[in-house]
Amino acid sequence: MIRQHGKLTFLSFLLVVLCGNTFAQKIPVIPLDLDSLITVGYATGSLKTLSGSVEKITEKQMNKDQVTNPLEAIRGRVPGLTIQRGTNGLAALDAVRLRGTTSLTSGNDPLIIVDGVFGDLSMLTSIYPTDIESFTILKDASETAQYGSRGASGVIEVTTKKGMQGRTQVAYNGSFGISTVYKNLKMLSGDEFRSVASERGISILDKGNNTNFQKEIQQTGLQQNHHVAFYGGSSTSSYRVSLGFMDRQGVILNEDMKNFTSNMNMNQKMFDGFFDCELGMFGSILKNHNLVDYQKTFYSAATFNPTYPNHKDPVTNSWDGITTASQITNPLAWMQVDDDDATSHISTHARFTFNLMKELKLVLFGAYTYNIVENSQYLPTSVWANGQAYKGTKKMESLLGNMMLTYKKGWKNTAYSWYSKVFPSQKRSAPHGTSAHNDLRTGDATGRGRHCHGPRFRPGRLRHRQ
Repeated sequence: MIRQHGKLTFLSFLLVVLCGNTFAQKIPVIPLDLDSLITVGYATGSLKTLSGSVEKITEKQMNKDQVTNPLEAIRGRVPGLTIQRGTNGLAALDAVRLRGTTSLTSGNDPLIIVDGVFGDLSMLTSIYPTDIESFTILKDASETAQYGSRGASGVIEVTTKKGMQGRTQVAYNGSFGISTVYKNLKMLSGDEFRSVASERGISILDKGNNTNFQKEIQQTGLQQNHHVAFYGGSSTSSYRVSLGFMDRQGVILNEDMKNFTSNMNMNQKMFDGFFDCELGMFGSILKNHNLVDYQKTFYSAATFNPTYPNHKDPVTNSWDGITTASQITNPLAWMQVDDDDATSHISTHARFTFNLMKELKLVLFGAYTYNIVENSQYLPTSVWANGQAYKGTKKMESLLGNMMLTYKKGWKNTAYSWYSKVFPSQKRSAPHGTSAHNDLRTGDATGRGRHCHGPRFRPGRLRHRQ
């Protein structure tokens, strides 16, 4: 697989081990049966009876190559869904558009719902792609209206795998690959640089070395995925527990990503089917080490004086630089820049279903989400005029609760249902940070704040589907 990375072209090799089975890279899209049931928000129907534009992607239809973010598993599978890779991390997505650009001031990313838990694109990094059973994509207003303004840019519902009846089983999914540079820009070596300067009578600063700075900042990146799941159950209960690990090393030194994920689901039926309890939890710890400035790093690597050494000056213990060149810095000095971010996420949810009558059902759902993002950056004086440092933390926690009382009675293939909903409550902690970091003593400036939303209640609503 050949990919573009900034000004570099690199080649990836992939070895996949998945319980002894081999999967082809191209998997045809399998059309769903129009009579198959599909759940959209608070309603359940078939594809031919849904009035809106709905797409459902099952596990067999997902992309099987090396996937970092779960949305990459459906890249190119859904008409109208565009997914662009970000430049600030190996697992980052720059933009996801489902209904185009719908707002100039607000966000245009679709609403993400994982097993009933509301979130944004960052929540998807907590789900290992193998744990996903299906995607349901809602694209038009008739189906997204039930989520209010949050669904204005479309809705992507993710359903994770659950346990199944049978004895305990263990499934392992793993892959290993490497990424290496395929082609570099052809530049003069140190000897060629001296020769050309001598032929044309140009005075240069010659330090007597022969350094290829493009290769000095490169590495062979190792990429590996590991996932193990335990699942089983009986006729009245089921469970599934999984652990995942992703490790991505870039082709540039100090660029890497590590992601640890976990997912747990449990279902228990009691009192002859009168009460159904479902508990779930998913979380992750994501760590990124990023390149601060791609343009300056690659430009400097290609144009820096090749007669300079590939190590620090032993006398001054600093990197040699060129003071007369604009936007050109010793590329090895950029490799000592620290730009790290760490995201910890955990979501728990519970769904209690009371089958009061054959036509009457009460569903109580509650979820708690906690997310913390830590960013730190250190730019030494060798790449930044006076040096720069930053460290900040953002925290967010939210509570979601809703109650749905559904009465379904068929009259000439028409089902009527009534439901009520409690809106989510959120508490956010504004970023706070300090400028003193990595022994850079330039003072301290901190800021803290909170923003809270209380729960709200909406009366019942009557819906009907044919």
